[in-house]
Amino acid sequence: MEYDVKKISHKIKNKKRTKKIIKFVILISLIILFIVNVILSLEEKKHIFGIYMFNIVSESMEPTFYKDDLAIVKSCNLEELKKGDIITFKQEDRIISHRISEITNEKGERTIITKGDNNEVEDLEPVNTQNIYGKVVFIVPKIGKFVNYIQTISGFVNVCILIVIIWILVSFRENVINNRKIKRKKYEIKKLRDNYKIEG
Repeated sequence: MEYDVKKISHKIKNKKRTKKIIKFVILISLIILFIVNVILSLEEKKHIFGIYMFNIVSESMEPTFYKDDLAIVKSCNLEELKKGDIITFKQEDRIISHRISEITNEKGERTIITKGDNNEVEDLEPVNTQNIYGKVVFIVPKIGKFVNYIQTISGFVNVCILIVIIWILVSFRENVINNRKIKRKKYEIKKLRDNYKIEG
């Protein structure tokens, strides 16, 4: 019985190369998605499949959610909004997420009054319906600051560098492990061949 060391080593290398290609394709896809997401988030009124992401910058809604949480906001039909919903809207130069405390319809005009759960009084001005992004559907704790960070040039560059460093370290570790496997396999094959020759 003959063991072809070169053939087996070549097979192992092919498997290793295939894994590298798959990982490379996945990495490129994730980077593209990441870049698209950052570009969209930098532009006002842009969203991904109707989903917005906003950093909470005040304590006005505690304890429902807290400063630096990330609000996931889904665009919706304004007619679907009801009292008790938490909506995100723009007021002057601020993005606010407050709960609807009252909705009125007078002379065909819909008026929405909001209030922060942690505030004692309602917001001074009604919400301009044209400035409503949508309804808050989910809160991710404490990553809003990170989302804001990656929207800066330095933050984006640093995160990209970190991804590359992690990728290199993971690939290096995998190469070391694969080289050890190949050496161990060669040793086992050589031992089997030597035993075979002795028995023969």
